Amino acid sequence: MSGNNKYDAIVVGAGVGGLSVGSLLAKEGLQVLILEQADRVGGRALSIKGSEISENGLEWYKTLLASQYSYLAGSEPEIKTMIKKRMLAGYTLDIGYHAISANGAGYMYDFEVLIGGIGDLKKHGGHWGSHYKGNIYQDIAGNYIDPELYRISREEGIPYLDFYTDCGMMTDEQIDKLEKVSLQEWAEKKGIVKNDIIYNHLHAVSTLFSTINNPEDISVGDIFHYFKNAFGPKAQTGLLKYTGGFIEGGVMEWSKAVAARFASFGGTLKTNTRVNRITTRDGKVTGVMVDGKNGGQEQFESEIVISNIPAQQTFKVIDKSHFPEQWASATEKMYGYGSYAPYMGLNKLVMPEKESRLGLKNTCVLPKEEGFDYDVYICWNIQSVLDQSVAPEGKYLYTAYLPMTEKESLNKEMVNKLVNRLPDFMEEIYPGFKESIDWKLDIVCWKLEGIAKSVSQPGTRKIPVKSEYVDGLYFAGDTAKGSGVAMDCAIASGVICAGEVLGKDFGIR
Repeated sequence: MSGNNKYDAIVVGAGVGGLSVGSLLAKEGLQVLILEQADRVGGRALSIKGSEISENGLEWYKTLLASQYSYLAGSEPEIKTMIKKRMLAGYTLDIGYHAISANGAGYMYDFEVLIGGIGDLKKHGGHWGSHYKGNIYQDIAGNYIDPELYRISREEGIPYLDFYTDCGMMTDEQIDKLEKVSLQEWAEKKGIVKNDIIYNHLHAVSTLFSTINNPEDISVGDIFHYFKNAFGPKAQTGLLKYTGGFIEGGVMEWSKAVAARFASFGGTLKTNTRVNRITTRDGKVTGVMVDGKNGGQEQFESEIVISNIPAQQTFKVIDKSHFPEQWASATEKMYGYGSYAPYMGLNKLVMPEKESRLGLKNTCVLPKEEGFDYDVYICWNIQSVLDQSVAPEGKYLYTAYLPMTEKESLNKEMVNKLVNRLPDFMEEIYPGFKESIDWKLDIVCWKLEGIAKSVSQPGTRKIPVKSEYVDGLYFAGDTAKGSGVAMDCAIASGVICAGEVLGKDFGIR
């Protein structure tokens, strides 16, 4: 189907999942239309130039943040002063914390191979570690194992490496059964909790992959699925060199590169186009209606529509009556996980150079006694040390994320506790840090993870990529079936979704 406003498939949302499924469908010869409400691609993996904020103004910035479930909780100095003085010029700010898993060697790599590559996009790999009781313990990366963690595990007989290797000896069905097993329960059965250094380190790694503070809520099975299927096939190939990394020029450069590949396959992308309704007839999808010019509406026709919006928002664009009441209610109640994700512009580095190149994690910035669901974790980077393009010469960009539940993320009092605490926390570790701050932006995303990877709703319990109730309706994005962290999760769902549409196995589980 092609011509006029008719397409073989329509994708609602140019987030990572939408771009992934759309590109694969277009590569297979379908006429595909992707519709995006924002003025840019990427969804929650979105980047903003500091100069854009100065040129377009505060309300534009707030509106763009809101379109991606985020808001400005505060700033220092006051945001209007920052805009007037153009203090953000030369910086590139990703919404949320957007380091890429394994520097793109997970599902991102698999997808790029499937579409024939995405050009000369640069990725800057780095190593991550946990900061605990004044010491740093580096994460496993490639063949590197932190010597102190290895020593402790050998001397005390603690099966530390089982966290990384058990999944390779298990079937997917066996891992499915672990989805309802928490990190805490698994670690207790393994005897790992008896050493606080090793357990704290694995807790920090697990929160990095799950964006959940509470180890009693982190699904170990969800993590194992990811380790086995995304990393396992590459374990012997030398691809897994880094824990993480950053896309040069901001995370949105990846989405822009995929969008360009999509266009090269003949795909059509429309930004600034908001879908207000998925249309149906006799239980079958017929297309979408979008907000048109001058208050009107425009229709695009297709027998296949893929929704890349969070599953909980499904019924804002399609009538709930099409679905069983119990299914609709369960979908609406699926919860995500939020984050306080600040940026700071620094005029100098007060930590050793080696530490400035690490992504560092700590499992307690503020304890749960302050009213949080659990002790609040942090992962932070001097992003511009790995990718110099995101900060002006002679300046540095600090990025971080501190997970919060959705409810906490929308609670001003709880957010302010973290906003006020963070500079002091960093000062305690690195004296002089507060004096190095030129400016600070306090961004909160209440849906950093569309569906929290918890024991109650891990990967296999997400909504399927193909609707059982509306013919021609599909789902992609991090709220649909797929395992993995952040962008990798959305990519996996997009590939799985494309496979369902085409009746083809692309090899991603």
